[in-house]
Amino acid sequence: MAGVEAIAAIQLIDACIGIAKTIIDVGRAVKDAQGLPPKLRDLCEKLPTIEELLERARDSCEEGRVAEDASKSAVPILQQCEQALGELRDIFRKACPKEGDNRSKRIWKGTRVVFFGRGSQVQKLLVRVQDNLKLLEQMQVYVIGDKLDELQEVTEALACDDGGKYSHTGAGNIIANEGGMPTNYVVGGHNNRVVYRPGVYHEGPSST
Repeated sequence: MAGVEAIAAIQLIDACIGIAKTIIDVGRAVKDAQGLPPKLRDLCEKLPTIEELLERARDSCEEGRVAEDASKSAVPILQQCEQALGELRDIFRKACPKEGDNRSKRIWKGTRVVFFGRGSQVQKLLVRVQDNLKLLEQMQVYVIGDKLDELQEVTEALACDDGGKYSHTGAGNIIANEGGMPTNYVVGGHNNRVVYRPGVYHEGPSST
């Protein structure tokens, strides 16, 4: 039977798993969202790693493979992990379309400063979560092995990328006016886009 400290750790792990599941569900719902930057699609695909490692930690605690001292030391780490995951969940909820939205209404609402660049909110939170997971390994709660490698690569890719101001694939052109005098644009073809203010604009090919 798990001791008092292990039970406290298990309760926190369960809370972290619940939040991680929500983030993963949001990521699945957004995979075909219009305007989702490719690197964020990569991130959504790697997020289940967090849940898998937390489940591994829970199994270790439930099976009595973690010493009471280690369980006690893990509690504040898990509290930090829970907080970081909660903040990450809130960001994804605001930026991602709802799962029940019609595909044509699934528009990515994220902004460059939140998701891209070293020091962005998402990048910092992902690093904090991964650091906490590594600390749990140091406490011999579980063995990570190479499970975090791909998630770390995606996190680093977000840090090194400004997200691109404007990207677009498929038919048509993007015309960006970032200020100054009004301009008349004459462009042939179809599916063209005009962006009148600075920011991030990503759009992939439309689907029917």
